[in-house]
Amino acid sequence: MSSPLVAIDARMTRQMSVGMKTYVRELVKRLPKVAPDMRFVALTDEDVELHPDMGTLRIDKRAAGNGSFGELFGLAKRINAVRPVLGHYPTPYAPRWSPFPYVYTIHDLIHRRFPAYHSWKIPPYYALLVGPVARGAAAVIVPTKATVADAHEFLGVAPERVRPVAMGVSESFGAGAVADLSERRTVAERFGLAPTYFLYAGNHRKHKNVETLVAAWAKVDDPSDLAITEDDPFDFAIDRYEKLGGRIVRLGHVGERDLIALYAASAGVIQPSLYEGFGLTVIEAMAAGAPCVVADTPALVETAGGAALVFPPRDVEALARALTTLLRDPAESARLRAAGRGRASMFSWDATARNTAAVYREAIGGA
Repeated sequence: MSSPLVAIDARMTRQMSVGMKTYVRELVKRLPKVAPDMRFVALTDEDVELHPDMGTLRIDKRAAGNGSFGELFGLAKRINAVRPVLGHYPTPYAPRWSPFPYVYTIHDLIHRRFPAYHSWKIPPYYALLVGPVARGAAAVIVPTKATVADAHEFLGVAPERVRPVAMGVSESFGAGAVADLSERRTVAERFGLAPTYFLYAGNHRKHKNVETLVAAWAKVDDPSDLAITEDDPFDFAIDRYEKLGGRIVRLGHVGERDLIALYAASAGVIQPSLYEGFGLTVIEAMAAGAPCVVADTPALVETAGGAALVFPPRDVEALARALTTLLRDPAESARLRAAGRGRASMFSWDATARNTAAVYREAIGGA
């Protein structure tokens, strides 16, 4: 009897976030290694690094864009050509109907939690597609226990059908720690930053709550820069925030190697978001050796696991105090760096792939 075949939608589509793309890429690199009792095939629309034992099923990118007729009605037919025992749609962008059992990953429900912050098109998409697809899945994967309740509240998925599988962190983040002050200064100089700086890594959408971070940083008396990645616009007038002894430095998009160096050399990495499904940048920063500060929201607190300073998400004064602590209390900063590394060591993409494969086995057994 041949091993069961699992088909994974590994398209890299326009609407996918950086975190979603990382998740998909890591799964298709690792699943055959951690689950040799199964066979795998990846549906791809561009060149993606695959495990040597991962089969490939190609689809034209133009034929399966997000929300397109091809995605809704042709994608599942293309996958079904290889007769999988199970499919996996690892992002919300899936066909409405599939002729085979499938697992569905919901990374977060930001669009339903904060509908006013997003396009009017999003609620109908979730009501007419994401909700029905989730309810029809053999199992729904979410990245944190905190997201289980959201899947029930916003999609109507029974909690007993939801499986939390944490995301991982690449081994390269732990290997890139900056050891001493001179190295940190070198990194800062390369990016035009002061030797002491805080870092925010992520997009600037309204729910990310970047203005609270900028306002808090401006209240800190001690000299420091604030570095912010990515190029998308801000939803507030960022230039009105100034402070003596510091600048806001917009870094634009930063590649992985540079991001690791920036994490490691920072005085602290801040994640002020009002809502996340996980907290990938937090675990990455911890692995690189940065002290972290996170907003007191369920998924971020769960991800940080007690290894970060926490503040009420809209409390500018509380965040300013946390930033000041990182600058004035070297012992606390060192404690957070060590605690963060320990916390990050509990996450790996191999573990993510292994736990995902366990969900596949459960779904296949119950089909």
